[in-house]
Amino acid sequence: MCGSAIAQLQVSGVGQSSLNSFVLSMEEVALEIQSQAKEAALKCVHSQDTSTKAKIEQSFKQLENPFTSLNSDSKRSLYFKEKYKTIEPVEKVLGVRFENRRNRCTGTYDQVVVTDKFAYVPILQTLQSILSNPHLSDIFTSSHTPNDGVYCDIKDGLYMKRHPLFSSKNLALQIQLFYDEFETANPLGSKKGVHKLGGIYFTLRNFPPKLNSCLVNIHLCALFHAQDIKTYGFDTILEPIINDLKVLETDGIEVPVFKSPVHGSIVQVTGDNLGLHGLFGLVESFSARNCCRFCVIDKSDFQTVFCEDDQSVLFRTKDMHEKHCHTLQTNPQLPHVCGVKRSCSLNSLKYFHTIDNFSVDIMHDILEGVAQFEVKLILEYLQKNILTSKQLARRIESFNYGYTERRNRPPAVKLNDGSNDLGLNAIQSWCLLRNMPLIFGDLIESDNEYWHLLLLLEQIVDIVFSPVITYGMTIFLKHIIVDHHRLFKHLFPDRNLLPKHHFMLHYPRCIRNIGPIVHTWCMRYEAKHKFFKTQLKSYKNITKTLAKKHQRYMAMCWESFTQCRLTIGPGKMVQLQDLKEGPEFAVKLNSALSTTVLSVRWVKHYGTEYRPDLLVCVEVTDEMPVFCKIKTILVKDEQILLSGTAVETICFDKHFHSFKIVFRPIQTLKVFSVKDLLYYKTMDVQMAYGSADSSLFIVPYCHLMKL
Repeated sequence: MCGSAIAQLQVSGVGQSSLNSFVLSMEEVALEIQSQAKEAALKCVHSQDTSTKAKIEQSFKQLENPFTSLNSDSKRSLYFKEKYKTIEPVEKVLGVRFENRRNRCTGTYDQVVVTDKFAYVPILQTLQSILSNPHLSDIFTSSHTPNDGVYCDIKDGLYMKRHPLFSSKNLALQIQLFYDEFETANPLGSKKGVHKLGGIYFTLRNFPPKLNSCLVNIHLCALFHAQDIKTYGFDTILEPIINDLKVLETDGIEVPVFKSPVHGSIVQVTGDNLGLHGLFGLVESFSARNCCRFCVIDKSDFQTVFCEDDQSVLFRTKDMHEKHCHTLQTNPQLPHVCGVKRSCSLNSLKYFHTIDNFSVDIMHDILEGVAQFEVKLILEYLQKNILTSKQLARRIESFNYGYTERRNRPPAVKLNDGSNDLGLNAIQSWCLLRNMPLIFGDLIESDNEYWHLLLLLEQIVDIVFSPVITYGMTIFLKHIIVDHHRLFKHLFPDRNLLPKHHFMLHYPRCIRNIGPIVHTWCMRYEAKHKFFKTQLKSYKNITKTLAKKHQRYMAMCWESFTQCRLTIGPGKMVQLQDLKEGPEFAVKLNSALSTTVLSVRWVKHYGTEYRPDLLVCVEVTDEMPVFCKIKTILVKDEQILLSGTAVETICFDKHFHSFKIVFRPIQTLKVFSVKDLLYYKTMDVQMAYGSADSSLFIVPYCHLMKL
C-alpha cells in the first residue's frame, strides 16, 4: 500500500526532492506509531512478566518500517521492478558531437564532447508483459468473425486477407506504430523548440478498438529529442525497434499462455501527414510537385482530378518506390524523385512495406483541415449575405450544444484573420461542424448551393467517422467526394483545394484495405502526450526521466488492470424488486428479484459517460435508428445495465442533417447492457436555433446502420 501511494505521487508529477521529503516524514510517522504501540502493549503486561515483555519487544523489533525500504530512488526502483514487473527504458546512443559551452571560471567558451542518447523501451518485453496479463488472454484469443462486405476492424480489409503472415496466423501480433512530436516546455516561452520531443508509441490491433482507446493500452516505444532527427536521421532511432521486430517476425516470443512462440509484425504506421512523410522518407513540403504518399499525381492536378478512377492517378508500388530510391542513390544531388527523398529502414522488415501503409488521419485532414477551411468560407458567406458578424457570433455562442458537448463547444471563431482555419482544436471543430445545420438551418433555403456543400461535407464526415462501414458505402463515399469537390470549385473558383482535399480521394480505397479509418486517427495517441507534458521534468536528461516515470505508471496501471474500465458516480444499494423495471433487470442479470444491485447517478465505461436523460442507439430497423432515453443505471459485478424509454424516430431531416424524434405519451420501456449497445456513444436531444416549431432532433456523430 505504501509503494502504491508513492507510485501514484511519482506519476502525478511530484518532484524527486518533494517525494524524498514525504517518504522521510512518513517513515518518522510510522516509527512513532510503532513506538507508541510498543509502549502501550508493554503497559498491558505485568511488570514481573519478563518473558512476555521480551516477546513483545522482539516482535516490534522484527516489525519493519514500511517506508524504510522505499526511502531512496534506487530502493524504490528495485521495489517497483520486482512488484510491478516494470519494463525499464534503455538508453541508446545516437552519436557524438562537439558543443561550445561557457567556462564559468575563465569566461571563455570550450568545446566539449556531447553524447546524444534517446530512451528505448524494448518492444519484445512490452509484448510479453501484455500477453502475460490473464485479463487480456481471453480477449486476445477470441476470434473475430468477418462478414463479407462489412468493415468493422482491420481484419475485415483486403490488406489483412492478402497478407502472408496475418492471413495465415490468427494469433500473429498486429502492431500499429504511431509517431509524433510534442512540446514539453512552455510553447510560448524562450525554451520553445529546445525541449521538443519525438515519441513513438504502439497499440496491438488484435484487441478491440474500445480497449485500445484507453491510454494505458497505448505503449511507449521510443522517446527522443526532435532536433536529433535532423542530426542523425530516423534510421538511427528506428534501428533497435527494427531489430526487435525482425526477431518477432522470424523467431517470435515465448508467452506462458501459448504453447508455441507468437510471431508478429507492423500492421500499419499512423501519424499526421508531416510525421508520416518524414518517417517514410517522403517530401515534407506539401507545396512539392508530388506530395501525396499514395499516388504520384502532379499537385497542379489537385484542382481538377477528384477521383482515383481518373487515368492521371498513378498509385505508388513497391517496384516504383525501389526505382525512385535507386535513382537517388545513383545521383545524390537530386533533392527527391517523385516525392521520395530517401529509403525507409522499415522496408527492411519481412512483412511490412511503407507502400502498403493505408492509414490516414481524419483528425488533421478533416477536423483541423478541410472542415475548418470550408466552414469558415460558409460562415463568411452568411456574414456577407444574411447575418451581421455579431449575430453570427451570438448564434454560435448561445446555441445549446447539449450535455455531451458541454466541454467541446467552440469559442469565438476567427473569420477575418486571413488564415484557412477557425482557430479551433479538432474536437471543437467537430462539435461546430455537426451542429452547423441546427445553428443556421432556419436562415437558408433548401436549394442553396452553399448549404448543399456543407451537407455533402456532413455526409462524408459521418461515413469516415463510422466504426462500421459497408462496401457499398465506400462506393457512395467515392461519389459524394467527387460531388463535393466539384461543387467547391464551382462556388469558390478563386480558392484552391487543399492537399488534404486530395487525400480524401484515397479514403474509400483505404477503408477497403484496412477497415474503418477512425481506428487510425491521431486523437487518442495525441492524448497520450499529456502525461509527458504535465510531468515535473529534469531537462538534463529529459527523455530518460520521462520514460522511467511513464513505465512505472504503466506498470502500476497494469497491476490493477480490469477488463471493464469503470468510473462510478454516487449511488445506493437497492433490491431489484423495489424497482419498477426490476423484473426486466432480473431477467437480464439472470438473478432473483431479491438480488441487491448498485443504482448510480452516472457511470463511465471506457471514457463514455452514461447518465439519465441522455440517449443511446439500441438498434437500427428499416434503416432508421431506434433511440432510448436513459432512465435508470444499475451496476452489478462490473456489468452495467441501463433502462430507458423508447423514442420514436420520425425521419432523417436532410436540411438539418439530424434525426427528427418525438416522445409519445405511452412509452415502451427497454432494459439493455452497455456491452450490447449498437453504438456506444451517448447523444442529446436538441432543437434548431430560431425555429418556429418545437421539433426535437438528434445530431448523429457517424453513419448509423444495422450491423
